[in-house]
Amino acid sequence: MTPGQARVALLTFLLVTTGVVVNALFLQNRAPVATKASTERPPARPPAERIRKSGEVTRTDRSKHGPTEAAKDQPFRIAHFAPDTAKLDAPLPMPQGEASPETVRAIQRELKSRGYGPLASDGVMGLTTRAGIMAFEYDHGLGLSGEASEDLLRRILLGTSTDAELAGAGKVRSIQAEQVIRTVQQRLSGLGYRVGRVDGWLGEDTVKAIRDFEMDKGLVPRGRISAELVTRLIEAAVSKPSSR
Repeated sequence: MTPGQARVALLTFLLVTTGVVVNALFLQNRAPVATKASTERPPARPPAERIRKSGEVTRTDRSKHGPTEAAKDQPFRIAHFAPDTAKLDAPLPMPQGEASPETVRAIQRELKSRGYGPLASDGVMGLTTRAGIMAFEYDHGLGLSGEASEDLLRRILLGTSTDAELAGAGKVRSIQAEQVIRTVQQRLSGLGYRVGRVDGWLGEDTVKAIRDFEMDKGLVPRGRISAELVTRLIEAAVSKPSSR
């Protein structure tokens, strides 16, 4: 080997040795740090359902991914609704805007003179008076309200009705009318007549039960609420009910 080749070999050896030392001292020591840092990085959040701070689970996420363990632990909120105020289990207050006792007496007098039952002219809106009003409303194609008013008195005297009112003929449109119908249903049911559901509505079963009762009492079977019907039911209730 010549002196020049010896020098080249020596330089090559030194360069290789230097590279090995640098790699061992610096690069190899830093690699674990980088690896450790990468392993401590928080894993990516899987596409699970999102849970709000209030504890509710969004419907969109639940439909996509199904419930997670965290969602199962969260309580679901249940909405609570107020009771139905149309139920007539308790006495109802007089509706606002109903007629004065003087107007009620005039309505009672006019209905009685037109054959709508034995009505006392006392100015009191009792069950019989409401039933008499409902009979007039039924016969004239009006919605059933059982309410006294100045407008009703004019209709009794003049006998006029609008097309809009005739469109709701025979339909129950007040809780006062519901109360009257429900009372009739309860009394008929207590006497053994099949009224169907006691719900304050004039269904087919209730209408048939009214007609059956009217025929049994010698009345014209009209199948509607009337003062005469209520009066006969009250009389039947105080006497011993006949078996059917």
